[in-house]
Amino acid sequence: MNRPESKERDAYLEARSYEREARQKEKRGEYGAAIEQWKRYAKVKERKGRYFFSIYGYCNLARICDKCQQWKEAAEFFVVASKHTEKIGEYSLWVLLMNLACQMFEEMGNYDACKSCYETLGNFFDNVNNFFGSADAYEHAAEIMVLSGKDISDYEAPLKAWKENYEYWKEKGEMDDAEWSLKRIATYRTYQNKPFFKKESDAQETFIKD
Repeated sequence: MNRPESKERDAYLEARSYEREARQKEKRGEYGAAIEQWKRYAKVKERKGRYFFSIYGYCNLARICDKCQQWKEAAEFFVVASKHTEKIGEYSLWVLLMNLACQMFEEMGNYDACKSCYETLGNFFDNVNNFFGSADAYEHAAEIMVLSGKDISDYEAPLKAWKENYEYWKEKGEMDDAEWSLKRIATYRTYQNKPFFKKESDAQETFIKD
């Protein structure tokens, strides 16, 4: 009669064993072995529908892969973890994990995937009327375009989002925030038509000036 409960307990203990082994192996610098143990942990939790703990497992996988400069794998693990956040309705955590995935895509030099990832964030924020979040994500996408040598003169997504942010704060009577959005519009337009940057640092400085 207690078989389902026994199986649940066995799965719990199995996952605890994988977690313990993963930590011990990482302490000894056995990163490949630690990755295998965290994979097993994440899969057990995933199979049992314990998505929050599966996310925890995938984040540890991504963390170790990042440490080992395995950025492709790290990005993939962050993306898988982000999909589980949707299943449990944790959208703030989804935003965090997607931003981390973007960073890993940039580290590995996959600028197309990085841009797409930032645009997914921008679309999400746009759909929930968080126009600042949307503009910020689209500006990151524009920065990545510049880093990859692409022309942003026709890339209008950041401008649209900043205009919506301006209107949002103007309607609320918060003119300081509204006027700051206008400054961001002017800044983006200034650099939108500049020639390509010679150094990565030049491109990054473009999008962080007030």
